[in-house]
Amino acid sequence: MNTESDEYNLDLDYRRDGNIFTSLIEQIEVENFIFMEANHGIEIMMIQEVLNTLYAIASEYAWLLNDHEIADLNKANKIVFSALHKNLIALHTSLKLTKIGLYGPARSILRHVYEALLIAKFCSVSHNTDLYEKWKNGKEIYLSKNVLKKIIHPDTEAFKEFWSWMSEYSHALIYAQQVAVNIKNFPLHEISLNLVFLRTLIDCQYHLLSRHFITSSMQYYTKYYGKETDPVPAMKKKMNELLKKSRATLIKEPKEIIKNYRATWKLSE
Repeated sequence: MNTESDEYNLDLDYRRDGNIFTSLIEQIEVENFIFMEANHGIEIMMIQEVLNTLYAIASEYAWLLNDHEIADLNKANKIVFSALHKNLIALHTSLKLTKIGLYGPARSILRHVYEALLIAKFCSVSHNTDLYEKWKNGKEIYLSKNVLKKIIHPDTEAFKEFWSWMSEYSHALIYAQQVAVNIKNFPLHEISLNLVFLRTLIDCQYHLLSRHFITSSMQYYTKYYGKETDPVPAMKKKMNELLKKSRATLIKEPKEIIKNYRATWKLSE
């Protein structure tokens, strides 16, 4: 009978006279970080640049949330901005964990990011405010019943499959978390997979920011009260270049998720 410990070397070896846990795992994390910088540094830097640019663009418009009488905001701006803000923190944390080899805990966070993206866009495009009211009142939202089954276009099979993966990683199943900590002791595709997940979700995050948070009214007033030289066009150009580069090396499945998330959704209401 195969067990998780049969598949990977247990680098936390539970020796009676061994190092204390925190010293042992932190030493391994340092080794993992050095490996990641050497082998995935360019990809990591690209993800960090996207996160920085997402924050920079949002910062040009977020001040209008406190002066909502000036500009017309998205009717669901509270959930949209909440998703954008919390997701930035979550994406950063997931990347940070991945950089030190903790791909398992990093994946648990990504399910929240994904669900927040889907729910926020649904509330943004829906003419029915029931789901938005549920969210504002802290009520439970069933992603399949309340969101995915109500999307007529685009096809939601890719969304469902990705959500299934995220659920496997976040529930206490055999696929969740990790056994080995040292990168040398688990398949390298585990790290690569995390970086693909992150690239997929930051691409969707930019769509939510640019198409569902920033309204034409917000653009007008940001230019009107803004700097002499508007920095946003350069930021958007940089973002488009980064995402184009990222998409070029993705396989079919993540590309389909990005494409369908960026599509114009039609809902059954």
